[in-house]
Amino acid sequence: MSDYLHQIKCPREEIDLAFWRQPEGVCVPDDDLSFLLVPDAVESMACLELAKLVHAWQDSHRNQPEQITRALMVTMGGLLPSVLLYDHLVEGRSAPVPKIEFGTIGVSLYVGPGERHVNPRVQHGISIPISGRTVLVIDDLGDGGGTLSFLRRYVSDSGAHSVLTLVLYMKPKAKSVCSADFYFGETPQDTWIITPRERVETLVKRVPVWKERGASIRECRRRLVELIGYSDQEVSYYLERTYREAAS
Repeated sequence: MSDYLHQIKCPREEIDLAFWRQPEGVCVPDDDLSFLLVPDAVESMACLELAKLVHAWQDSHRNQPEQITRALMVTMGGLLPSVLLYDHLVEGRSAPVPKIEFGTIGVSLYVGPGERHVNPRVQHGISIPISGRTVLVIDDLGDGGGTLSFLRRYVSDSGAHSVLTLVLYMKPKAKSVCSADFYFGETPQDTWIITPRERVETLVKRVPVWKERGASIRECRRRLVELIGYSDQEVSYYLERTYREAAS
């Protein structure tokens, strides 16, 4: 078993965070993307590491305008890391660090794996007051840098005192365009990161592409389970219907 598949399937106590800080996805036949499946336990552990960074920021900016008092969860990608971080940043904060109020902002850039809108789209605006506050914007990753750059401007123009950004992973292009203030790891540019919230989404959007390029249902199963690391249970539940309904 490869190091990648071992890390996907191993018990929590065998997870190597050093591996997950600079992981490389796996290639599948006839696909220009590589795929990196991030297990639930890895995202949880990564969020603890990110929380430590934010705690250090809060402690070093006590009683200053730069201390974070608002956080915006970017829907959909930022919701899961935000929920995990809430427990650390709110319940785990040290006294007298102020409680961070969490809200949402809806922005979309991706149609599906490798498919992007021309520009970020605001699906819904900022849900909480942020005027004069230091705001932490939380998303899942920085890919091309366009979304992070857009969010910085949008939140700043909406009245924030200052804007900080946090993501799980950064890619090289995003780092050069608009690097996040806090991030856990880095991946190559062509890696499609499959977070726990989008395992099904990736499966149902990529299988039709593979079928169109000639892959059998058996080959699709092999790619999902043996290469990328999906569980037999979820593939058995979704694959047959997805393959059948995909255009021939």
